[in-house]
Amino acid sequence: MSTTTHYENANFLRELAESLPRIWPNGTPARTELLQRLADEELAQAQHSEWIRAKVAAARADTRPTLTTDEVRASLKARYERLRDASR
Repeated sequence: MSTTTHYENANFLRELAESLPRIWPNGTPARTELLQRLADEELAQAQHSEWIRAKVAAARADTRPTLTTDEVRASLKARYERLRDASR
């Protein structure tokens, strides 16, 4: 689902929760709370999607040189050995 869809769903659920006592007078407050909770979850999902998209865009825009897997392994191994030797 797109971020827009999550926001639309959240707005719809909030409006439904506000209208529920008028639409269904015999309904319980628990149903209104459930709709509010679902709206909160949709809003959280939209915010999370935006956060992920921003992280991906930042990663794609990063111009630093990339490292190969072997270079990363060698760097980590050297760091591990330095830390191990320092603790002795």
